[in-house]
Amino acid sequence: MRVAIVTKYDKKPIEKVLKKFNFRVVNKNPDVVLTYGGDGTILYSERMFPSVPKLIVKYKSSICRKCDYSFKDLEGLLEKLSKGEFKVLEEMKLEAKFKDKRLIALNEIQIHNKLPTKAIRFSVWVDGKKFENLIGDGVIIATPFGSTAYYSSTGGKPFKKGIGISFNNLFRKRIKSFVVRENSKIKVRVEKGPALLLADNLERFIELKEGDEVLVKKAEARAKLIFFS
Repeated sequence: MRVAIVTKYDKKPIEKVLKKFNFRVVNKNPDVVLTYGGDGTILYSERMFPSVPKLIVKYKSSICRKCDYSFKDLEGLLEKLSKGEFKVLEEMKLEAKFKDKRLIALNEIQIHNKLPTKAIRFSVWVDGKKFENLIGDGVIIATPFGSTAYYSSTGGKPFKKGIGISFNNLFRKRIKSFVVRENSKIKVRVEKGPALLLADNLERFIELKEGDEVLVKKAEARAKLIFFS
C-alpha cells in the first residue's frame, strides 16, 4: 500500500513505523494519506490529495477537534490497516462558484468583510427564504464536518446532516444559525463591499465587490476518512 505523509513535523518516526508493516512511503498517487498534526493539517491534506482515504493522527501538542488517534496508537493502527481491518467514512464537501472560479471546502465557505473596520451589506437566498440587505461581517456556510469549527463560534450548533448557515456579527438583527437540506443551493450577493470569498484555511481568496454573486452547493467529490472498530 502506498502512503503519503502530510505533516509539518518530523516524518522519520512515522516512516519507521510504516516500513515495519511494509507500507511504501510516496509523495504522489497514494492509496492512503496519513495526516499528523491538527485541524489545519487535515484541511491541507484534503486539498493536496482530494478524496484519498485519510488516517488522522494528532500531534501531541496540536489542537485538533477531528483527531481520533494519537501517535502512541500508530503501530496498532497501521497493523490493522495492513490487514484491511478498517472502514472508510465519507464526509460532504462544499463548492463555491463565482463566475469562472471555484473553491472547494471540507469545513466551510465564508463570505467575509475584507476590511476589519468596515461591515459589508449582503443578501442570502436559500430554499425560498430571503435574507436581504444584511449588515455585518458576513456569512459562514458549513458542512457537518466543519460544524464544530468556525461555524460554532458564531452560534452554530453541531449537526450531522445538511448544510449549516450562520451569520457573522450582524448589525441590529438576530438571526439564529440554521441547517438546510444537503442538496440546497445557497446564493449570496454582495450589496456593498469589499468582501472576500474564503474556503477553509486556504490562503488564496477571491475578492468580491458590489453586485457580485456566489453560489454555494454540495460538491460532487467527498472526503474519505479511515476509522477502526
